[in-house]
Amino acid sequence: MSAPASGPPPLVARLVMLVFQCIGVLLSSIVLTTVSTSLWWRLTPSRDLDVLVYDQAVADTGYLQHAALGQLLEYHRVPYDLDDYVGLEPGTWEPHGRWPEERPDLIVLADVAGVQLDEQGRVDPTGPITVGGRLEPDQAEDIARWVEAGTPAWGEFALVTDPTPSESAEILESTFGFRSTGWRIRFFEDLAEVSLSIQDLGAFPWPYSGPGMIAVSGPVAGRQSPRSLVVLTESQLTETTMSIVGGPPGSTGGVAPYDGWVNIVEPDPDAEVDAAFRIPVTVDGDRVLARAGIPNTFAALVRTERTLYFSGDGLDDETPFRLRRLRGGATFTRLVTGDEFRVLYQVLEPSIKWLLDRVEESEATVAAD
Repeated sequence: MSAPASGPPPLVARLVMLVFQCIGVLLSSIVLTTVSTSLWWRLTPSRDLDVLVYDQAVADTGYLQHAALGQLLEYHRVPYDLDDYVGLEPGTWEPHGRWPEERPDLIVLADVAGVQLDEQGRVDPTGPITVGGRLEPDQAEDIARWVEAGTPAWGEFALVTDPTPSESAEILESTFGFRSTGWRIRFFEDLAEVSLSIQDLGAFPWPYSGPGMIAVSGPVAGRQSPRSLVVLTESQLTETTMSIVGGPPGSTGGVAPYDGWVNIVEPDPDAEVDAAFRIPVTVDGDRVLARAGIPNTFAALVRTERTLYFSGDGLDDETPFRLRRLRGGATFTRLVTGDEFRVLYQVLEPSIKWLLDRVEESEATVAAD
């Protein structure tokens, strides 16, 4: 009598083979899609634009204060070197770059808050010494004139607050279509660890600890305002972070969490508000905000004909935008990253695209003339 045949039953073998075939098809599809979209990206004509990036908060050669910008421009086939900007020389705090004499194609005001140092001259986000950060009135006038002539511009958090001179701030507010209230707000995981400059505005000794939000007010654009402080404790919040609702034209919209500093601004009547920040407060927390004149929902992205102003800190830090050399890579990367990076795809990437579309419109107008 012959021995029975070894191996799995025919049905199991067929199922195993089917699984391997499906895996093979999936892997082949991924490879094919990656190769084809990479070739598509490389065959897309590069756009050699004159981009003015102004960044006065570059603390080191990592250029983290506008690292996301370099990645987003690369994704849209606009060559840009991270060290090709106007601002501070990291470490020496000498002027870096040269203010342009001719109108640029695109303006990005990434960070004008300056660099904070401690008494020994070392970088310290809570330090008492500020270097850089001044966008002078003649530079602000150049920006306004260039925008009027057709150059699109991006601005963000702290654009018009100290140390920006009041004359510059007034010009920038008019150019970007908003008015700053002077308030800025942020969530902290532990209120006991906020900077001493903030604690000095409250009771002594500082009574707060645990999760919460801090709102600080100060003068802006020549408008006098006393330094004020509002504290929201954990019991007055329904969530542990703010959120952004909406996005610029071309965005898929949605809701994105945000945990950085935010300026509270009021848009001009003829400006568009494409996205809003929402503070997650309880009824009691809302009363605290109302007493200070702070709304629980306010503009996050203000748009005029050629400008976008983001009231948060948008271009800070390098991002997980690793598929930027693929056409459609933003969509792929969105699928494999968490909500903590959603601001990149909901607000920043479509904003850069919107600005570049305005560049094309300006070029087309010049060509037609």
